[in-house]
Amino acid sequence: MFDDWQELLSPISKSSVKAEEMIHPLSHYWIASSHNTYLTGNQLIGESSVDAYITALKQGCRCVELDCHDGDDGEPIIYHGHTFTSKILFKDVVEALKTYAFERSDFPLILSIENHCSIEQQDRMAKHLVTILGDLLYTKGIKGDEKELPSPMYLQRKILVKSKRLSACATGNDNDNQSESDDDEHDNSKKKKTKEISKKLSDIVNYIHAVHFPGFNNDGAFFHMSSFGESKTIKILSDPETARDFVKYNTRQISRIYPGATRQDSSNMSIVEPWVAGCQIVSLNYQTDDLQNHLNRAMFTANRGCGYILKPEFLRDPSLAYSPTSPSGLDRTKFPTLNLSVEILSGQHIPRPQGVEKGEVVDPYVQIQIHGHPDDSNDTENHKGTKIIDNNGFNPTWKEDFTFNIKVPELAFLDLKVKDHSHTGKDQHLGSYAIRVMDMQEGYRRAYLVDYSGKQLKPASLFVKISKRWMK
Repeated sequence: MFDDWQELLSPISKSSVKAEEMIHPLSHYWIASSHNTYLTGNQLIGESSVDAYITALKQGCRCVELDCHDGDDGEPIIYHGHTFTSKILFKDVVEALKTYAFERSDFPLILSIENHCSIEQQDRMAKHLVTILGDLLYTKGIKGDEKELPSPMYLQRKILVKSKRLSACATGNDNDNQSESDDDEHDNSKKKKTKEISKKLSDIVNYIHAVHFPGFNNDGAFFHMSSFGESKTIKILSDPETARDFVKYNTRQISRIYPGATRQDSSNMSIVEPWVAGCQIVSLNYQTDDLQNHLNRAMFTANRGCGYILKPEFLRDPSLAYSPTSPSGLDRTKFPTLNLSVEILSGQHIPRPQGVEKGEVVDPYVQIQIHGHPDDSNDTENHKGTKIIDNNGFNPTWKEDFTFNIKVPELAFLDLKVKDHSHTGKDQHLGSYAIRVMDMQEGYRRAYLVDYSGKQLKPASLFVKISKRWMK
């Protein structure tokens, strides 16, 4: 039998945190993040549930969203405003966060608060956060000599609040006259009128201070964080100049990317492109079984699934030449390309299509794709596939070798998708395996298949041989 050491991902990466990599500023990490965490279904009539927060936290999520509105009897509630989604108590969510915040990971949890509440209920929110979370809530102010965000290691087992703050000169509650995001696709339920900000809530916001994006020509404070909707993000990344500006911004400050308002079915935007620009918080609808969540799990499986992955140096150092558009402009003496050989040898116990219990004999084949920097994901040579094996899901044998010339391996994912060839209809997806190229072990390895919900399909697997050759 194959043991953990023969898997494509090293068991050390799965079971241990690289402590030496956890001492950089928060802006230097990709952070596992959820959008509208409370929802279990779609954005219009879906159910809101405390359990959705628990599920996300157990998956290693380190940034959860709380859409807060005035509730009855002075108690704030969470739901998707101006929709028919059900409502849950803010207090109940905070209780769950206290219990489960650090069950999967000891590194900081960020509460992304969308505040639609009156002053009175904002004060109530602040009271719940302080009294329920206690010492877990990080409430210290920012020192005058600080020049960068603290590290995940420094903030171990601490909860940070992301919200707006009063101006430094304010002595009491004050007006909020700027939206955190000026994206014209921003969800109508989150467009705010001029609203007062509670001093009590403002006082527990420190390193994740939500502000209106002032533009790339204005140097914001290192603790200022702006949110960018899907269409705004695409627009920024479509222009090489602003795309490079975004990378520089993300070396020092945190950006939060969220799906467009048209995604009422809780589908997700493509997650890799913002990662390629160094965006830290790319929020996904965790309840949706899709490729984006599949790649998100591939990103955050390593480092013991702690929800923080250190970005490569060219996404941390603004002095290094790099572009998230093609070509990347990287110095190849420092960041060489990679010649990756993937030999698909065989499969074992390939499952039948979902819902088919017996009788069906599959005709499996494997699609192999590289996701990552546009230099790689847009290269047609990085989209390949095996031949079809007729009537054999038990132990199909391919013995086919594929070579990929990966320009930016630090940002690349290998995606193996097993499908069933159909002579009459659409080919069915049987199972997948995705992994960051930098996390892959060489040699003969086992890749255990999962479905897009993350459910393991063991013993279904692919037997592969991996070799890497660096090309300076």
